[in-house]
Amino acid sequence: MAGPAPDGSARRRIVVGIDGSAPSKAALRWAVGQAVLTGARVHAVAAWEYPSLYGWFAPMADDGFEQAALRTLTAEVNEVVGRDRPVEIRESLVLGHAAEVLLGAAEGADLLVLGSRGRGSFARTLLGSVSARCAVHGVCPMVIVRADGTASAPPHTARAATAVEGGGEATVRTKDWQLSLHVVEDRDTTRVHAVLDADGSVLHSDALARRNPVDDPAPAVGDEFAVGRALVDLGHQLLRAGTRSATGPAERAGG
Repeated sequence: MAGPAPDGSARRRIVVGIDGSAPSKAALRWAVGQAVLTGARVHAVAAWEYPSLYGWFAPMADDGFEQAALRTLTAEVNEVVGRDRPVEIRESLVLGHAAEVLLGAAEGADLLVLGSRGRGSFARTLLGSVSARCAVHGVCPMVIVRADGTASAPPHTARAATAVEGGGEATVRTKDWQLSLHVVEDRDTTRVHAVLDADGSVLHSDALARRNPVDDPAPAVGDEFAVGRALVDLGHQLLRAGTRSATGPAERAGG
């Protein structure tokens, strides 16, 4: 929770997600402006992870990924705010999935501010499916800022509508699940990392396809096989999860 201000009042805190993109910079600019108006401090948070294909290779000892993320965080804050900062700004770089990192940082905050690209992105899951996941869990009020600086509340990820069926009421819900595919073609091998954000529950899958030496090079075919295998694996994970939910303790007790 935010600590008290010098005058004894509760100290406001605005958390903003940082990833170096234009929408992220717009979000930081908006958050600083809001902090000036409300007397809050700004907590600029960046999440970083090892590359999704890290597990395919021998572990690397260098910390280049973390250092690159730290440079991005520092450069964005300096570019947007400058050295003469109008409000107190705290910078944090945390290893982990972006949504989990931001939800943790936003605990007890007055506001969570995220940029929006208006489309999904595997390389930066912040801020596509991540913003939807943060909105679902709702640890604090949230604002989405587009690259042009316009801001709005996040769209509902589980919109409920009421319909009349046979004299009674039924609830109809729609949900948006985000699927991202990262395809890497390395000579005769195609590797795929798939990420499915299923309404806040994130599943990962890795798959590959190799060309038979006697076949002609056909990268598109390798893509199709590798992506297909990754999607099949995701499907199996979903079926296993559904089976566990359907046969959980509550159902067994009721049966």
